[in-house]
Amino acid sequence: MNDNIKTEPGHPGKRLADILERVGMQRKELAIRTGVSEKYIETVIHGAKDITFAFARRLEYAVGLSMQQWMDMQAEYDEYRSEQKARAGIHPDETELTLHLVDVMPHLKKYRLLDEPKSDEDAILSLRKFMGVGDLRVIPDITHAALFRARHKGAGDIDPYVFHAWRQMCIRLTEHAKTAPVMDIQKLGDSLPAIKHLMIYGEEEIPMHLEKTFAACGVAFRLVPPFEGVPVRGFVRRMADGRGMLCLTARRERQDVFWRELFREISQIVNGNSNFIDFLYKETTETYIDNFTDEVLVPKKRYERLVKNGNFSFDIIRRFAESQIVAEHIVLARLIRDGLIEETDEVKEHLPEYGWENI
Repeated sequence: MNDNIKTEPGHPGKRLADILERVGMQRKELAIRTGVSEKYIETVIHGAKDITFAFARRLEYAVGLSMQQWMDMQAEYDEYRSEQKARAGIHPDETELTLHLVDVMPHLKKYRLLDEPKSDEDAILSLRKFMGVGDLRVIPDITHAALFRARHKGAGDIDPYVFHAWRQMCIRLTEHAKTAPVMDIQKLGDSLPAIKHLMIYGEEEIPMHLEKTFAACGVAFRLVPPFEGVPVRGFVRRMADGRGMLCLTARRERQDVFWRELFREISQIVNGNSNFIDFLYKETTETYIDNFTDEVLVPKKRYERLVKNGNFSFDIIRRFAESQIVAEHIVLARLIRDGLIEETDEVKEHLPEYGWENI
């Protein structure tokens, strides 16, 4: 006997027949008490007709079992019947498609986004629910537009199933976050200096402070793990309830790269593009987003004064960074990108990394 198979609860009409037999009530009498035909009673008892809300209320009066109990029995039966139909509708290809997600399953289970399946069928039904689809085979059609853009920009081949799982993970981890009721873009823009100031905190404290700061602006923020083979930088999205979400991948990387990527994602929201997935493109062309990010971190006119001075000693860079409310590595990295200083071993010592071990 397979213990993984759920016992059929049975149609509530069977329970009704048992009650009538136990109390010695004829079906004709029940029909009179409930104001329906005897044929109606027969169809319910034989499972050909479901118990409606109105009939459940009448049964409560006639046989004593509460309306809620009848409705619960009907709901349990409906759920079982729906699950059996879903199991019967599983296509053989769906079982094979789950192999795409073997490496990401541990992440999804870690965040309790998937239950431990008792059977192959349970695994597919759980994945359908998590992925938000009735058939796993349709996922490439959902992700087509986003992946076409990513490949066109040079992000390379991306597994649509892994990509969709990453996107769903972001949505699930932020949808119930406690935030202000509506996304306030103006407040988020005004909060940029406060977000820059969070650079002074240690690696373990930063996610908590970012979540709190974004929450006050109606944006659910979350650091999420990257999935191998999906070169995604971040994901911003406007939720159906008017709030926003911002997820950023927590890669082992230099701290200046993390903060630059964070402000790139913020710029998407501030500039009205609040339904966007940012990929790690290979292109090097400066964009409006890059310019916006540079301006927020270190305003152009002030940066130009530093460049014009021409003194790039660590002491000068540190004091300049403090005046701009940013860490030293932000200024160093920009000078390197602009070709004004070389990335020597000594300079690298001033470019610390985040490990994000606990994400």
